[in-house]
Amino acid sequence: MDSNLYLSEHGDLSLDLALEYELLLTNRLHLTPELEFDAALSDDEAVGVGRGLSGMEAGLRLSYDLVDRAVVPYVGVHYERAFGRSADFAVQDGEDRDGWFAVAGVRLMF
Repeated sequence: MDSNLYLSEHGDLSLDLALEYELLLTNRLHLTPELEFDAALSDDEAVGVGRGLSGMEAGLRLSYDLVDRAVVPYVGVHYERAFGRSADFAVQDGEDRDGWFAVAGVRLMF
């Protein structure tokens, strides 16, 4: 669980809450669901964020430990959705309110 509070140069407050849990399928194979919520206490049109619940992200990653959790390649899917005025700002800028994405990468621990 991770939470952050942000204060812009103009005094606009926003916060986020991220939840993640690593499920061990085997000693080396992991499935990681993630969920994140973003909220703002005021409109900030400069960055396209509206007051209230502004967005949500959900994802699922499958990873495999190659070298003692130091090198971990992963693949997964990710869904993002904007709500309220943030969704309106996105549409005004020619973006979608929501979308699905494929993700792939390597996590390195050193």
